[in-house]
Amino acid sequence: MALQAGAETLACDLITAPGCGAVSTLFLHGAGQSTRQRQWPLRETLAQHGHASAAIDFSGHGDSSALLPNSLAKRLDEAQAALDRLCDDGAARTVVGVSMSGEIAMRLACRPGNRIGHVVTIVGAVYDGAAFALPFGPDFSAALRRPGSWRDAESLRMIRQYPGRITLVRALEDKVIPAEVADLIRENAHAASACRIVDLPGIDHRVSERSAQDEHLRRSLAELIAG
Repeated sequence: MALQAGAETLACDLITAPGCGAVSTLFLHGAGQSTRQRQWPLRETLAQHGHASAAIDFSGHGDSSALLPNSLAKRLDEAQAALDRLCDDGAARTVVGVSMSGEIAMRLACRPGNRIGHVVTIVGAVYDGAAFALPFGPDFSAALRRPGSWRDAESLRMIRQYPGRITLVRALEDKVIPAEVADLIRENAHAASACRIVDLPGIDHRVSERSAQDEHLRRSLAELIAG
């Protein structure tokens, strides 16, 4: 499948199974060399729990186009296009943000019109508000290098008004995302109906890769997402 988002053409897919209802869960992959394929085994397991899901390759990743410079703001626009096009609007939705897309998932959930009832971050990041609109490159990297810059994330202020459920999956051996990120999100989730941190001992930042090989972990993550 293909999805038009601004100037970009995004590769996307749906995973369902007998007994699944309409698609109500959207997966958003991380940065680097990530694509939607990294979450495929987890999404197949989620479908076995009765939850169909959608996923995209952000522009510049996988099978999507890369016509314009990328930024967090552009990723949010692409995630919004995917939610609008691929996910059913008749029921509460779930958005799952992995690594860099933790920020995107939170911002998406904080738009009331999106009717997202559950936001899940897996080793999720938040970013300095000053970096949000910057194209990925030297200026973006410089903003991130400011010590503790993530403590100034606008998404932390936004999440204070979010009324749904929040699940924050944290890997205890993660050397990429500080453990305090999940704590700060929970501290700011004043209006959430529930907010939980789930710690994964003995696992580093590569949760998606680990879950693809570890059936017990994969089923545990699917159950957390299914809620």
